[in-house]
Amino acid sequence: MLNYLNDPLLVEENTNDLIKQNRGSLIFLNESKTLNLFSAFVKKSDFEHKEKITQPLQKTVYLKVNKEIAKQLRKRALEVEGVKKLIESYTTQRSNCNAAISKWFGNGVFPLILLRVLSRNERELSRWISGTQYFTDFLHKSRFYPPLTLEELLDKKLIYLVGCSIGDGHIDHFGKRWCIVDGSSDKARLSLSEEFVQSLSSILKIYGVVPTVLLAKNKYIIKANNKLFCRFLNFFFGLPFGKKKNHRLSVPLILEGVKSDLEKYFWRGCFDTDGSAIGSVSFSSSDQNMFRECKAYLFSKGINPVQASRSIVITAADTKKFCCVGFAHPRKQIEFIEKLKVAPFVHEITVKSVRKVPLELLNVYKVLRIDKGYRVRINSKELKRKRIDYNTVNQIMMKLFGRSFSFNSKGFYYFKSKEAYDYLRRFFIYGRAWGPITEEDELQLLDSWNDVWKK
Repeated sequence: MLNYLNDPLLVEENTNDLIKQNRGSLIFLNESKTLNLFSAFVKKSDFEHKEKITQPLQKTVYLKVNKEIAKQLRKRALEVEGVKKLIESYTTQRSNCNAAISKWFGNGVFPLILLRVLSRNERELSRWISGTQYFTDFLHKSRFYPPLTLEELLDKKLIYLVGCSIGDGHIDHFGKRWCIVDGSSDKARLSLSEEFVQSLSSILKIYGVVPTVLLAKNKYIIKANNKLFCRFLNFFFGLPFGKKKNHRLSVPLILEGVKSDLEKYFWRGCFDTDGSAIGSVSFSSSDQNMFRECKAYLFSKGINPVQASRSIVITAADTKKFCCVGFAHPRKQIEFIEKLKVAPFVHEITVKSVRKVPLELLNVYKVLRIDKGYRVRINSKELKRKRIDYNTVNQIMMKLFGRSFSFNSKGFYYFKSKEAYDYLRRFFIYGRAWGPITEEDELQLLDSWNDVWKK
């Protein structure tokens, strides 16, 4: 008979693992993409812990079903040998649950494992789960209203919350408490941290999760004690239990192949919690895989970031392109908008005609800049980014114009030459990388970034 040791739906892997193992079909219970909430919520630790017998009916998840499903369950229970026997078989231990069984059928709140043992197949189980009003615990204290289908799961608010959680969130080792911390030593900035965590609170409440917001010195802490919520985040999105440094973080694989660009909400959440808009726009992490995936996503948006030891930095030239992701954090919105209002003193260089440009110049033109007064100089940062040797550039200038660069106190390599200045202008168009945004642009950007807070 079916029990927790041989149940194919009782898996320890999360959705990311299942997709990698070509077992993605376990994410759903039917062709209509009803989510496999049984695998998400029921775990082996509900039945045994460190090889010790537990009280599974006290640890496992319960659900409140509608009247029609309750009627179907009651009818099925009369058709089988006995509900108590099925429960004992699945948990592999004797149980004095006769009184509990009467209570289940009386109030319509059942252990999820009962639906599993009463169902004839996964399709029927999915139909019964679709009639769920909410999930709860043994004591019926907490409630959780999870998405029931893939369409409901792929919600921008939820994906954004996942990004925030990957960025600076934490689920405890036991998988029971979720939290995010945000703060500042500056009082004005701290008030914006409060606004941010209160906004996150509004997203949690959509799913019936009632968080607590606390002020601890110069930081706000938002936390939720809800085991089902934690297991849900872990199974479908790969949020780890315990210290994140012990796990490989990644973009949830369930986002792959989605036509709409939901991934931008994930990265908006990451940048809101582990990113910065002070100085350069940047994202910090101790996870190298997150760096790789962040760079890959930014590349797909035409952004060419620079990776430092523990952060990814978006250059001034590409800053405006980051608007496609943006910030929903009110403090970082203010900082980013201020940056967008002032066009940077960086050039965007366009080749007029590749055929006419000398080959050696095509290899180095992106590191060359021209200024007023016929000054030609090297952009040192671009030189490092392109991994071009200074001597190579200097030799080309000597060959073309008979001039070599001088080094000034500000760290510039430059020389003045009307001939070289006019020559470069003949082959290349030098312009600012982007112009400052207008008030109308600002309103449109804020409206697009704040769509994660809209009801």
